[in-house]
Amino acid sequence: MGAVVQHTESINRKICNIAQASDEQAHFARQITTGIDQIASVVQNNSATAEQSAAASEELSAQAQTLKTLVDSFVLGEEDDF
Repeated sequence: MGAVVQHTESINRKICNIAQASDEQAHFARQITTGIDQIASVVQNNSATAEQSAAASEELSAQAQTLKTLVDSFVLGEEDDF
């Protein structure tokens, strides 16, 4: 009878250890999920910023082309006129 009790207690300890390890794994899994969510948020923000930068670059390019066209329309006299 004593051996049965010892085996039962041993099994109970092992079950408790497994439960504790499972809790720890669940905790770390939640931390990983949180980290992945944070990375996804940063990537999304970077993507939005890149899109804004691209739009600003296109606008600057258009303005530069307009400025070039305006400057090209100036007619300068001979160098002796200065």
